[in-house]
Amino acid sequence: MTAARAFATMLVAAACALPPPLRADEPLTGQQILARAKAVFRGHVRPPFVAYQLVRRDTHFGSPDFPNSYALKIWCRISDRSALARRAWNGRADGALENITVAFDGLVDPGPPDADIFERALYAPRPSDAPGAPAPTDSPLPVIGGVVVATDFDYRVGRMARDGTAWHLYLDLLRDPARNRIDELWVDATTYEVTRRRVRDHLYLGGGTAGAVEEEFDVRFALHDGLPLIASIHGRTHDAEFETDYTYSNVRFPPSLPDWYFQPQLYREHRAEAPS
Repeated sequence: MTAARAFATMLVAAACALPPPLRADEPLTGQQILARAKAVFRGHVRPPFVAYQLVRRDTHFGSPDFPNSYALKIWCRISDRSALARRAWNGRADGALENITVAFDGLVDPGPPDADIFERALYAPRPSDAPGAPAPTDSPLPVIGGVVVATDFDYRVGRMARDGTAWHLYLDLLRDPARNRIDELWVDATTYEVTRRRVRDHLYLGGGTAGAVEEEFDVRFALHDGLPLIASIHGRTHDAEFETDYTYSNVRFPPSLPDWYFQPQLYREHRAEAPS
């Protein structure tokens, strides 16, 4: 299948995945809003590659923490989130070539700006599951007996409030606390686009897991050619000892990237071709 046909197939599949529009006079529940937000977010077709600059700025008791601050240029393959990264200075990449995995709660990058924040988890059967019973799916609006039902296997909306033009959803976790870390979600009341979220994460100090501390991230989104992207993240530990700011800029979606970008064993021989 050609790349053009594959991309067209993704577009059709995304369109078919969207639930029917809600009636203007239909009362909304928190679960319905969450289900609609998931469907809209997942309905966006994400290109196979993304390139961007990530800047992290840390403070410790209000003073700049230079050792844990950095600027990176990143070229990422979305399918497995493998990425070529280089330290950047004055907007130009000039550091060594590094291969990293960009992901939520990761050591370096909190995820590519177009990451699926509602990424589906593989279902693992529980001992209490009846033999032969079908595994539940994470479908945002499953159809049962012809009735559309809003359900979610990761979160339950504990309460909701209107915040200007958005719905503010307070989420209760239902399973897998190591993976599902969203505490609050802001959803545009007209488009159901996610505009903001609060999420539990870790601040990794010194480039390793030994110094990790719990931190809450306040994530802001912005539309880029109709695609919701992470624009900035502000992180803060509960005692306010550490604060972190991540900003994404120069985001672009190249149609392809060289295979060697994702093969660190080839970096030495391609050093002269390294992107800047």
